[in-house]
Amino acid sequence: MTTASTPDGFTFERFDVTDAGSISTIFAAEEHRSGLYVLHFANNEASVGYSDSVAAQFSADLHIWPDIEAIDFAPGTVEDLSTLTAIVSKLAPLRPRPSTSATVADAPGAKSALPKERAKRATLQDAAVGQRRRQFWELSDHIAYPAIRSIVADYINSSIPDPANTAKYLWQVTALSDQTELSDQPETPGTRRLVTLTCGGFETLRVDEIMHDDDAIELDLRINTNVPRDRTDEQLEVSNETVSAGRGPYREERVWSWSIDLGALLEEDVDVDLGIDDDTFDDLAYGLNARLMRSGRSTAAATHNNDLAADLLAEAYRQLFETE
Repeated sequence: MTTASTPDGFTFERFDVTDAGSISTIFAAEEHRSGLYVLHFANNEASVGYSDSVAAQFSADLHIWPDIEAIDFAPGTVEDLSTLTAIVSKLAPLRPRPSTSATVADAPGAKSALPKERAKRATLQDAAVGQRRRQFWELSDHIAYPAIRSIVADYINSSIPDPANTAKYLWQVTALSDQTELSDQPETPGTRRLVTLTCGGFETLRVDEIMHDDDAIELDLRINTNVPRDRTDEQLEVSNETVSAGRGPYREERVWSWSIDLGALLEEDVDVDLGIDDDTFDDLAYGLNARLMRSGRSTAAATHNNDLAADLLAEAYRQLFETE
């Protein structure tokens, strides 16, 4: 979990906290309390500080900055802060601290954070956990998650270049996100976003859970692809029992938008008619994703769900061997 980090004149220990809800237990075990720290954010900014209780300060900072990715810690005094700030400012843009900060509580000591009695231990139910990790856990408990994972993993295999090494920085995925579409149309009432995959800051896949008035639940898979050069907007229209498609309602991109009954994809006796062959569909999806990723405009790294991405990539890897 830790790596060395050494700005000139200081020796730091780095902690990866991308999905952490607290560092109190680790810092209690390491006997780290007061000292200097550097926060590193998803957009490469940094923040420098000193605290009498760095673990407690980190918990307070998470309330105002959910995109903290790493924290560097070193024993030191407040007199060293100005020197460290000058050094770090040459390495990364400094993020200003808001005038109103969250309340800093006391961090637990080693005895309470790591109790001898098993019954007193913190469990996954009551421990502090990062929001994105909690969202993934909630999504993974959804009755349809195995089907969603299988479909999205197949999409990743088919249409994302070098998915393992481009995750987070060129494509992102979120679980139970509030992120809105890049369209002029509002979200449909009764709809909950389960999964969103973006490339270059543009949504290319999403899975919606739709609750109908009769309490029936529908899962809708939406995918955006490139538009074939020889097709007019009228020729993009597809409509049958399991698929509807047409020109997407987006301001920034002309795309072919597909809405597919996710449940139908899993039924062996149901014909999912896209109106084009599977290879052509995959080529169009890949073409859009690769173009968007080449733009370098990815803006969703701060909301990327590492746990969900890792699970999807593991499933995608398994599928490749399953088909051999």
